[in-house]
Amino acid sequence: MLFKKNKIDQILKLNKKKRLKELSDSLDTIVFLDYDGAINLDLNNFGDKKFDINCINNLNRFCLKYNARIVVISSWRKYSNYKELLYNSGLDKRIIIDGKTKHMETAREDEVCDYLLEHPYIGKFIIIDDGKFNLLNKYQVQTITKYGFNDEKYDEACILIESIKENK
Repeated sequence: MLFKKNKIDQILKLNKKKRLKELSDSLDTIVFLDYDGAINLDLNNFGDKKFDINCINNLNRFCLKYNARIVVISSWRKYSNYKELLYNSGLDKRIIIDGKTKHMETAREDEVCDYLLEHPYIGKFIIIDDGKFNLLNKYQVQTITKYGFNDEKYDEACILIESIKENK
């Protein structure tokens, strides 16, 4: 399923209609998280080491401040221990990892859109990834592989999430 321009607005409107039918106001804030280039700065690390502690600390600060849950979009999501890797690297145990996007063999952006369609209770979301998103770029904090989710990107994420209107 390839998503076209303005499709994200259609998805958010559809999700709003679904929620109205179910009379629910409970909305989640989600961080769609990549590992490599965002919290894993050692690209030779294939799970035998921990992720960058400064990037993990910034992720902790962000998720706790905004009561955000994590959905993993990294290729590491294919491994059964993708959640354990985060927690063992210092992710605060109070932060919920909601799961992962489906591997659709399309653009990662399509996988995020598909996840949004299947989960109508998302009010706000951001994407932390060093790859480039097109359709969803206004929701992305694009990290630089060498520095990851550093203090500058943490500040950028805070500004971004506060600027997004909740899809009620």
